[in-house]
Amino acid sequence: MSARLEWAAPGDRYADYCLWDYEPLGPVSGRLRPSTLLWQSLAVAGAPPRLTAICEVLRAGLGPGRTVWGAKHGPGQTTWELYFYDYARLQREVSIERLAAILAPFAPCVLPDVSARPYFMVSLDLDAALGLGARGVDRFNVYLGNPGSSVSSGLSYALTRDGLAFDNLYSFFDARAEREAIAAKLACSAHLDLPGLDLDALLWPELMACGVVVVANKRACDGLYFSRITVDQLLLFMERLAYPEAITGFVRDNRRRLDHLLYDVGIDYVQTDGRPEIVKSAYYGLL
Repeated sequence: MSARLEWAAPGDRYADYCLWDYEPLGPVSGRLRPSTLLWQSLAVAGAPPRLTAICEVLRAGLGPGRTVWGAKHGPGQTTWELYFYDYARLQREVSIERLAAILAPFAPCVLPDVSARPYFMVSLDLDAALGLGARGVDRFNVYLGNPGSSVSSGLSYALTRDGLAFDNLYSFFDARAEREAIAAKLACSAHLDLPGLDLDALLWPELMACGVVVVANKRACDGLYFSRITVDQLLLFMERLAYPEAITGFVRDNRRRLDHLLYDVGIDYVQTDGRPEIVKSAYYGLL
């Protein structure tokens, strides 16, 4: 399989999956953009070409470095999600209406108007049905802040034709300074039995050397995210979760071309036979 390579260039933006900027870890000449990993994921999964076209038209319409992508691996399938941030909230430039207009040639979008709500980010799920034209844009995920706590957090809602419905709560922690708080939040779960809980089965020591840990409380599972990890930590994550060799091998073979970047990864988990079981995982980058 011939990979689509995008090379780093002067003026490129470097940002994590919250669109918070960072300085690259080393020289960028001869290095790859993180978008290369998105194209690789779409190719390995055999995604319909329309999904690639949707990614391209959104990048062209919003500008480079304005969109975060996530590649999500679940039982028997890979899906993707695109995230669009605008922390100006009500003074936003990146709105659902703007996204719908860009997407109009590919898929209709008829959803309630929530432009007066102070959201700072929306996301769009990409799957084979959207790529084959079997569905329109029938849902955006809408994210709002959650002030009033010493823990930085955010709320997500599903926006469908029926309106907004609450989905997830995300709590952000400094990975080095707030380890006890991370463990306490992780243990306070509706999806895990507390007695005998092995936190290291989820808080992988190899990934705790990161920048930010996010614990997510969701309807059917919980989630855990490790932000700002290195390419070697990304490889460990992919290998431990048995990602396709076409994905893992590409990262391994191009490690030097990818070692200037920071990465973000996440897992969703439930409890099975008394132990945490990872049911979905994802890795993220900038488009």
